[in-house]
Amino acid sequence: MYFSRVRVRSDIKELSELASLLKNDKYGVHRLLWRLFPEQAHRTFLFREEIAREQLGPSPSVRGEPIYYLVSQTKPASETGSLFSVESKDYRPQLQNGQQLGFDCRVNPVIARQGKKHDVVMDAQLQFLMAQVKSSQLQSSLSAKPDKGAYKKLLLAKGGEALADRLTEILANDRRYAERLRQISTLDEKLEWAIKTHIDTILEDWLKRQGEQHGFALLIDDAGLCKLQNSAYAWHGLNSKGKKAGFSSVDFTGQLQITDVEKFEQVLFRGIGRSKAFGCGLLMIRKI
Repeated sequence: MYFSRVRVRSDIKELSELASLLKNDKYGVHRLLWRLFPEQAHRTFLFREEIAREQLGPSPSVRGEPIYYLVSQTKPASETGSLFSVESKDYRPQLQNGQQLGFDCRVNPVIARQGKKHDVVMDAQLQFLMAQVKSSQLQSSLSAKPDKGAYKKLLLAKGGEALADRLTEILANDRRYAERLRQISTLDEKLEWAIKTHIDTILEDWLKRQGEQHGFALLIDDAGLCKLQNSAYAWHGLNSKGKKAGFSSVDFTGQLQITDVEKFEQVLFRGIGRSKAFGCGLLMIRKI
């Protein structure tokens, strides 16, 4: 296997314009990176996109263009005149059961319900709001097909003290956000933070299940919390595949312990979750 860093060549005159196009076209990026593997009929690489300036630091030759990290079965080609410059090295990490590692991973988390796939974050928000409306006995005040905005508006208008008390209890019982109660003064703030608490729990549970399948467990800190953070939730449209086509992504960073070295090695090479063709799934590890 190979680990590669792929950069857009800095001598391209229209670099800033090209960077903007690449940022907004995940499908196009996938096709361009695939050209680094001219002998492959099927994609066998994983990749992750970052911003070169954030990865490489200030430099006259580094701007806001994307930079890509790849894990691949074969070494990517680097031809004269190519759009990309490529740096590759053999990738065969020395792993063992019980080993602890830091990690970063961009994933497309989904959940199956009644035979359909749902975005984990959007689904968590909706399920939480539905539960609060039900607890407040406000179902009869909803329209036939309410969206998340309608649920929030109804709760803030009619939830009253009972809702405020439930949200306070949710936050007070969550060690990650209990301190936030001292800074929150309005009902809408309590609702937003309670939603975030629920989403964080759902995302953590999703990654724990991935770990059970792929030979790792999240490490726990002295307070009994997982050494895990999530950030940068985003929706990525795939306009070339239709107006509503696309996928979501979430960035995880944290620490883990290998529980099954064979399964863990496979996930390093095959990735986690869905949308791997569009920059999700690559598990990047480091010593701690």
